[in-house]
Amino acid sequence: MKKGEIISLKIFGIDFPSKPYGYLENDERKCFANMNVVPGQTIKASIGKIKNNKIELRNIEIVDSDENVSIPFCKKFNTCGGCTFQYLNYEEQANLKAKFVYKLIENSIKNRAYITLPVVTMEKNKEYRNKMEFSFGNEFKDGPTILGLHKKNSFHDIVNVNECKLMDENFRNITKFTNYFFSSKNIPFYHRLTHIGFLRNLVIRKGEKTRELGVNIVTTSQGDFSIIEEYKNGLLKLDLNMELKSIIHTINDDKSDSVKADKEIILHGSRDIREKIFDLYFKISPYSFFQTNSFGIEKLYQQVIDNLIYITKEDEKPIVFDLFSGTGTIGQIVAKYSKEVYGIELIEEAVIKANENAVENGIKNAKFIAGDVFEKLKVLDDENIKPDIIIVDPPRSGIGEKTILKLVEYSIDNIIYVSCNPKTLADDLKIFEDNDYILKRLVCVDMFGYTPHLETVVLLSKI
Repeated sequence: MKKGEIISLKIFGIDFPSKPYGYLENDERKCFANMNVVPGQTIKASIGKIKNNKIELRNIEIVDSDENVSIPFCKKFNTCGGCTFQYLNYEEQANLKAKFVYKLIENSIKNRAYITLPVVTMEKNKEYRNKMEFSFGNEFKDGPTILGLHKKNSFHDIVNVNECKLMDENFRNITKFTNYFFSSKNIPFYHRLTHIGFLRNLVIRKGEKTRELGVNIVTTSQGDFSIIEEYKNGLLKLDLNMELKSIIHTINDDKSDSVKADKEIILHGSRDIREKIFDLYFKISPYSFFQTNSFGIEKLYQQVIDNLIYITKEDEKPIVFDLFSGTGTIGQIVAKYSKEVYGIELIEEAVIKANENAVENGIKNAKFIAGDVFEKLKVLDDENIKPDIIIVDPPRSGIGEKTILKLVEYSIDNIIYVSCNPKTLADDLKIFEDNDYILKRLVCVDMFGYTPHLETVVLLSKI
């Protein structure tokens, strides 16, 4: 075997998060394909990097598929970096992602005496996204400006996704208009390497239940802003079935690729849109984190509520710490089951929104604090405020050992952990187990159909 050699291979399995592989005859090493393929498909490929424990394949071509392999519903499936599992039906992919979680956790902890609940799936597994963040760029070098998502395995090339089925018809109408408007006027996009150009990003958000839409067009300062005023007027003429509540122009001259504001101009309506979760309303600002599946949020947080009820004695209302609290969704949802809720979140704007939301929702027993979780826990210690139950919903990086060791100092009976990253969840569970907190209940919630992403809710109990 040598690099560049052409081989035929049947896909045997998929490793976390979405790495399909097969085996060559008389070779125990996994051969990984850098393409969205699944078991039941046969590929032709060239040998890429050869390592002691694995082989990387390139130039993948599908030559055969079993009858149980689904036909992708999107023409851009194997070029766009958004979806991963369109060759699997929804139930199969949800179970596959859950198995990733189970395997990672089993490989990390010793305890096996925990309950695994059935995977929670969504009735609506397409057109579910309430936020899409697009980039301006080109599909090939020196090509025309387009709006879209990054190509698979590419930081520079963009693919037009006007027909994306993870977003609804309103989003598709806005992206089609945006592509037409700016390409017809030959407005240049911002080049990452030269740092020259005008158009950077488009962010669309919606409140699924409030029927409110928000559009944020992000540019540099290197252009004629009157074109953005003309763009706004065009947006307002679109035939949409939701109210276009907010249009914002963000000016961002930072060299990094993240969406942030040097200056922000409200072109139309308000800065925020709102979403309703259960019986509560939440303001969502242009840059605040909010789960991207509005119907899925209720199913996810119902698991948190169920765990809270499961561990709380009848007629008892605990003091709850809601850590990494974001805009305060979890804290406000569990407030009616709690004596007091204290939320801690690093991002100050999110905390401002959390406290505003609490006031508007008439919640008087929840307080949200801005700052580092570890440091603010020490402040609450100084005020002699101690939790009965802790709920954590950290970013993809997880909780981390320093903060976990702080949590176990409280020596409370139960901790509820909401995770968006199975790998860091497994790492954190190992640290908890080493400090006498074991996994008791586990449930996976698949809110993000056709992608590799999955939420997990676990209950930890002190030995």
